[in-house]
Amino acid sequence: MTDNKEALGFIADANESMEGFEGINNQTMATPFIKLAQDLSPQTKKTKDQFIKGLETGQFFNDSTNEILSTTFDFIVISFERHYICWKPDRAGMVGYMTVAEATAACVDTTAFGKWKDRDGNDLIEYYTYFGLIAGKETEGMVIVSLTSSSIKYAKELNRALTTHVNPQSKKRALPFHLVFTVSSKLKTDGVNDWYVWNFQFKDFITAVQYAVVKEERLALPDNKKKVDYAQITDAGKTNEMKTVSDGTLEDDEL
Repeated sequence: MTDNKEALGFIADANESMEGFEGINNQTMATPFIKLAQDLSPQTKKTKDQFIKGLETGQFFNDSTNEILSTTFDFIVISFERHYICWKPDRAGMVGYMTVAEATAACVDTTAFGKWKDRDGNDLIEYYTYFGLIAGKETEGMVIVSLTSSSIKYAKELNRALTTHVNPQSKKRALPFHLVFTVSSKLKTDGVNDWYVWNFQFKDFITAVQYAVVKEERLALPDNKKKVDYAQITDAGKTNEMKTVSDGTLEDDEL
């Protein structure tokens, strides 16, 4: 790759279009989702088509490449989005992506916490979605971490951390995409069932090299977000492990 951006001036000045590449969209390209393997994840079952050799519960994996990230990885969040996915009952298929406003308008009873449905009986499920880069693999492009259900409480903890760190040199609040977080899995149990949850810990500020990649990725975000195929999280929706915790409620953790 050339480091001389001035040499690319002939491209910047060209009056060209995307003609011939209209077929590149969310159906023909993959934006990887990073998922957390649980006991019922099909990726841990030898009898399932999605089986990933060597993957163990509590490990993270890339659902596009099947790369195993072990039980920890470093993550740079470059953008965040709270949204809803409209699913057919029992996650039988994705109906569509919705903004918070669209889901609120479509919901027949917004007081039914965690059980929103539209007039057709479809489920409206809330997601906290993070677009980012894996530190050490920044040039491999954007990946997505999407949390739902009980995992949203860990997402809210991350959101707080993203907005409370101060740059030690400028003495000003650091921007969220200037931070590196270590993502790890944490084992939980109710004495009968075991499961893993997401854990986020601030690690450091990004380096100058990382900043250059982050800057480029953020410029491309509007187009890249349009190409995300949220149906990729169908697997997670169908196979989330439902765990009865000690207070008798059900806890449902994202893959």
